[in-house]
Amino acid sequence: MILTLTPNPAVDQTDWLDRVELGAVNRTRETHFDPAGKGINASRMAHRLGWPTIAFGFLAGETGAIIERALRAEGVQYHFVQVPGLTRVNMTIIDDAGVVTSFHGPGARVSAADVATLDSMVRFWLRGVRVLVLAGSLPPGMSPDTYAGFIARSHEQGVKVILDADGEPLRLGVAAHPDVIKPNVQEAEQLLGRRLPDLATVIGAARELSLRGIAAVVISMGAEGAVCASGERAWRVRSPRVQARSTVGSGDSMVAGIAVALARGEDLVDGLRRGAAAGAATAATAGTALGAAEDVEALLPQVSVEAIG
Repeated sequence: MILTLTPNPAVDQTDWLDRVELGAVNRTRETHFDPAGKGINASRMAHRLGWPTIAFGFLAGETGAIIERALRAEGVQYHFVQVPGLTRVNMTIIDDAGVVTSFHGPGARVSAADVATLDSMVRFWLRGVRVLVLAGSLPPGMSPDTYAGFIARSHEQGVKVILDADGEPLRLGVAAHPDVIKPNVQEAEQLLGRRLPDLATVIGAARELSLRGIAAVVISMGAEGAVCASGERAWRVRSPRVQARSTVGSGDSMVAGIAVALARGEDLVDGLRRGAAAGAATAATAGTALGAAEDVEALLPQVSVEAIG
């Protein structure tokens, strides 16, 4: 079982139009709504890859109900704590020139009682899972060291943890030694406090972070794939070349592939390969939709994972 925790989920709204004009009425020609949040997307992809998963987090109001209905329709199990307000709506606007503009909200505020309820639920389920995915931003009212606490409790239960976050929650989480982290280049730069302008510096960053007590550090680089460092070993992951329609959810799909490999007890390289195929399948879909299982399988032979000396 893979358990994902998304404290600050969202409904992703994607709108397509000819061009964006500031200060004018812009009429869209197509709109998609998808359940979202890094961990929720990871659960959706893990489910598509055939592995049992449960999504946890907070939901609020009618927008939260959209996420529940969508997960139920997909057959993804979930346990959410209901809180006052509205689950945020993240809007992405794509024009005909391929320019992508996004607007992300802060999320519904949670109370100490809400956090305690979620914590109790996750603690109970940790006794029966193999992998915990901690993913995304934290809502107002939640402490930035929340992920660090879940990492410590998971390790007490022998559960492997993948952390996919940014900013202070990532920094504090890294100090608790998760098994895997998956920042993108910008998130790794923020974590280390320096630029990573080329492949060599990204590889060096992954090695440096791995030496901080993290079993595997995966730094994603969009269409250029990813690099991974684990102790003295390192790999360059080259993703399949696809006609990219949207990168939203690609990193979450990669996390799902790695999580499935960990849950199966497979080698890390297997997880990198499946994660890259899942990420590419999602990149080839429109808007915020995720790739299909058959697309992941078709792309799997096209993934290259090369050891770095």
